[in-house]
Amino acid sequence: MTKFFITVIVCMTTSLSMPIQAQEVTQDEIASIRAAYSAAKEQMELNSQADELSVPRSDMEIVSHYVIPGSGPTEDVIHYYFTIDEDPETGLYIYKPYLITRSFNIAARKFYQEYLIDKESRLLFFFQSNDAFEGGIAETRFYYGKHGVQKAVKGDATLDEEFCVRGAQELINAFNLIMNSNYD
Repeated sequence: MTKFFITVIVCMTTSLSMPIQAQEVTQDEIASIRAAYSAAKEQMELNSQADELSVPRSDMEIVSHYVIPGSGPTEDVIHYYFTIDEDPETGLYIYKPYLITRSFNIAARKFYQEYLIDKESRLLFFFQSNDAFEGGIAETRFYYGKHGVQKAVKGDATLDEEFCVRGAQELINAFNLIMNSNYD
């Protein structure tokens, strides 16, 4: 009977430690995410020069002005950078965001966010920079890999990785409603 309990405890300990070990993003994944981020920034820069290069732009900016009760007037700017791909199943062209930037204020505090999106519309990287409560700047970075999430926080940032995934998905859904609606 004692051997049975020891076996059960060992199995439980092993099974509990396995998810912890599997939740680390590998250095290769981080390098790949950084390379994708660098490529997205280069594409974003080329897009900003599209008029001078006489090529079409592929971006969309949404600016909202509203009041947050208790905080006052807010300006929220969401900028989508995207590509166009052909859907192999339908043959239709669809627009896919690769980088979404967002800047907004809550009262006097300013926030800036970046969402790096992969070709399957999954979040690869999240960055936020905001005014810290104690002064200075707080920053949050999340790297999303097959093996989990790596978090890097500077200052009093309080976001969690799941909140950022949900925010990215909401922004992607809004983009799809605007850019990929089929009116047949």
